[in-house]
Amino acid sequence: MFYPDEVSTANLFTILCSWLANNNIEVEVWAAQPSYTHSKKQPRRLTYKGTEIKFLPSTRFHKSKIFGRILNILTFTVSTAFRLIFSKDKSPVFTHTNPPSLGILVSLICKLKKRKFIYVLLDIFPEGLIRLGKLSDGNPLVKVWKNMNIKTFRRSERIIVLGRDMGEYIESIYPEGREKIEYIPHWQDENLIHPISIGNNPFIKEHMLDGKFIIQYSGNMGLWNDMETIGKAASRYIEGVHYVFIGDGMRKPELQKTLSSAEHRNILFLPFQPVEKLGEVLTANHVSLVSLREGLEGMAVPSKIYGILAAGVPVIAMVPQQSEIAYIVREENCGYVVDPDDVDGLINAVMELKSDEQLRTKMGVNGRKAFEQKYTTKVIAGKYKSIILDMSF
Repeated sequence: MFYPDEVSTANLFTILCSWLANNNIEVEVWAAQPSYTHSKKQPRRLTYKGTEIKFLPSTRFHKSKIFGRILNILTFTVSTAFRLIFSKDKSPVFTHTNPPSLGILVSLICKLKKRKFIYVLLDIFPEGLIRLGKLSDGNPLVKVWKNMNIKTFRRSERIIVLGRDMGEYIESIYPEGREKIEYIPHWQDENLIHPISIGNNPFIKEHMLDGKFIIQYSGNMGLWNDMETIGKAASRYIEGVHYVFIGDGMRKPELQKTLSSAEHRNILFLPFQPVEKLGEVLTANHVSLVSLREGLEGMAVPSKIYGILAAGVPVIAMVPQQSEIAYIVREENCGYVVDPDDVDGLINAVMELKSDEQLRTKMGVNGRKAFEQKYTTKVIAGKYKSIILDMSF
C-alpha cells in the first residue's frame, strides 16, 4: 500500500519516502495498484514528491472480499519476485509485513542476489492470529510459517520493530539476532498536524459538532482492535458526550452490531477522510481513543497514537498494560491506560476528562511535546537514513 491510497500504512510510508527522497536518498518504491481508498488504475511509473513509484501488475479486488485480497497478495508477490530476480541493482531492500508472506520470499531472493535486506515488522504473524484464537499453535502449517519467519530473520541485515514489546518478543524467539533488532517507532507528519482550538476547527463546524464533548476513534477498525467494547461504552448515553467514528475495517460491523439497539443521537459515523484534512480531523475532539485487543502486546502498535500526540489531545488507550502504547501514555502522561474489555474503565476515564479541562490541556501539551521530540517524520526518517547509509557501504 502506497500513494494514492490513504490508509495509515500508505500515508506513513509515503511521508517517509518523500522525506528521504528530498534529503539525498534515492528511493524507488514497488507498490500494488491502489485498492483501498482509491480505485483508479495508476500508470506503471509515477514520480510523487521525489519518490519513484513503480506499480507492479496485480489484481485489484476490494479489500472487503477475502478471496480477492488473497489474489491481490499472490499476484503482487509474484510480480515483486520476478522484478527482484531480474534486477541488477544492489541497493538495500526494505520490506514490511503487509502482506506477511512477502518478506519471506523477498529475503530469500535478496540472499541469492547478494542484496542487503531490512525487515520492518509492522505486526507479527502467525503469533498474533494464534493469540486471537484464529489459528492453532499445533497446526502443521503454523509450525512451517514460524520456521520460515526465523529463517527470514536470519537472512535480514536489520530487523526494525515498532515497539519495545515487539522487540522483546522477537528476541524471545530469535535470541541470536539480538544485535540485529532496532526499535524505530512509527511517525507522523509534523507539517500536517498541529494543535487547533476545537472552537476554531473547520471540521467541527462542517459536521455541526459545536458544543458537544467529542470522543473520537479515527482510522482502521481492523483485526487488532476491540471495537465491541468501545461500542458498548458509546451505547450508554451520557448527556453532552458525542462519539465520532471515522474510518473502516473488518471490525466495523462488530461496532455497528453493538450499537444497533442504541439511540444514535450521540454517535456519528464518517468514512476515511482525505489526507490533507488529517490535521483538522485529529484535532476535532476532546479525547481520542486507541485500541489493541487483550494479549496482543508485542504483536502490533496501532499507528494512530502518533497522530493523536501530534494533535495535542489527550488519549484513552484501551490496550494491554505491557504494550508499547501503554508505555508511551504512562511515560509522557498524555492520557489514561484502560484494560481492554473494561467498559466501565473507559466510561470513567471519559467522565474524568470531561470534568477537568485543565487536566485535558496538560495531557495534550505533554503529548505534543513528546511528539516533537521523538515521533516527527524528520526524527524517524533520520534513523532510516542512517540505516540506509550504513547498509550502502
